[in-house]
Amino acid sequence: MRTHKIGNTTVEYPDEISFCFNPIVINVLGYSWAWVEAVVRDVTTGIEHVEKRVLFQNTCFFDVSFYAQSYFDSIQFGKIDYTQSGAAETPFGRLFSLDLNMYSEGGELSESFQFETFVVWGAMKIGERYNGDRVLTWFKNFPFTVGMYTAGTNSVNIIADNVSLPSISLQKRGIYNLFLTGIHAQREVVLVLPGSGIGTSVFDMTFDYTFHAVEGVPSHVRLLVDDCAMGVYLRWVNRHGFYCYWLFKAGDEKKQVVNDGEFIRNNMQDYNYVNGYHSGTGRKQHKTEENTLLVCAPLVDSDTYNFLFQLAMSPVVDMYMGKDSDKKDRWQGVNVAVETFNKTRAVLQDFIATIILPETRVQSL
Repeated sequence: MRTHKIGNTTVEYPDEISFCFNPIVINVLGYSWAWVEAVVRDVTTGIEHVEKRVLFQNTCFFDVSFYAQSYFDSIQFGKIDYTQSGAAETPFGRLFSLDLNMYSEGGELSESFQFETFVVWGAMKIGERYNGDRVLTWFKNFPFTVGMYTAGTNSVNIIADNVSLPSISLQKRGIYNLFLTGIHAQREVVLVLPGSGIGTSVFDMTFDYTFHAVEGVPSHVRLLVDDCAMGVYLRWVNRHGFYCYWLFKAGDEKKQVVNDGEFIRNNMQDYNYVNGYHSGTGRKQHKTEENTLLVCAPLVDSDTYNFLFQLAMSPVVDMYMGKDSDKKDRWQGVNVAVETFNKTRAVLQDFIATIILPETRVQSL
């Protein structure tokens, strides 16, 4: 956390980057103000929320993560045009400004402090690094992007099979999808975001819900090329606010039919056998068909297993359904079944998940 002193008052406030599903804490301590007012403002829309706190033993705190989460409610997931090149900003990061107004006993505004923090639609684990080095698999026969955060105007250097290509420009601070349109490689592609210049783009999470800027460290993303064209292709949003992709092997599909609704009993006065038809005792009002599909990534290493495990935790998972008549990519929202994933100590291990497909609609009485 950052610290600022105003006379006898100490303000502890969030780092330049925050995550809306982690606590975003502000501490005010050291002076007996009558109350402190926090104004949380979304810089893009100008919408703001106000919250007040009375001090106890010259101390009060705010956790504004709930307000930050509410500003992301209007996100439209999956609106990606995979035919474009370069980079496109995603809606998974927003800049917030916060005002702290400190009032005396007479109700007069005595001191004020303002700061900004960039909030990511995501969460971090203790000790985890954000926007650091990664190794991904590029399934070049399917739609694909690389997620990357930049602290300001910057350029991503591209090296495909040891050949330097024109860089991708990032115009301002934000989270971007990088497109690989027009890039040809047989083995690997390396994307490098320099770690100097406009600010820090790599962060470590410490043990107190704060984020330590890793100064001067570039972000390397190594893409291993995969030419496979068959399988179940899924995308999801991970905890860092990046789109992720993987081509799974398809397993068995399970179809389960369950009863839903009331049992409608026949009118006993019409309980007869007419024209070779007997209506029985009654019918179930409604049935549903629930389909699940096993998918597997065989023999992956520990880092890849951890990467794929975020699929199970993501609230946004889509399955690729091919292209429509206009050659546009089609995606279908799916869910991942809640279950226990046992990660062993083996060097290589299968990752297996159960995909819950959309419910099949049937007639009802």
